[in-house]
Amino acid sequence: MARSSPPPGLIYIGDTAAGPGIATLLGVTPGTVRKWRCQGRGPRTWRIGGRVVADLAAVKRYARQGEPRAIRSRAV
Repeated sequence: MARSSPPPGLIYIGDTAAGPGIATLLGVTPGTVRKWRCQGRGPRTWRIGGRVVADLAAVKRYARQGEPRAIRSRAV
């Protein structure tokens, strides 16, 4: 079942009715994205309303460039 859509320009870890999530765009599982977050790896992510989000453009850039490290911010 698809979850609600994230705010414009942002995406959740998992897929939604609005489209693919971070994991799908990076070709990994949602669990891998969560693990990367704990390790401070992957594209920059943060929480909005209890949901993990990332900037869609930043995730696509990360996927293209294969950035070795990215910094995530603390929960707001």
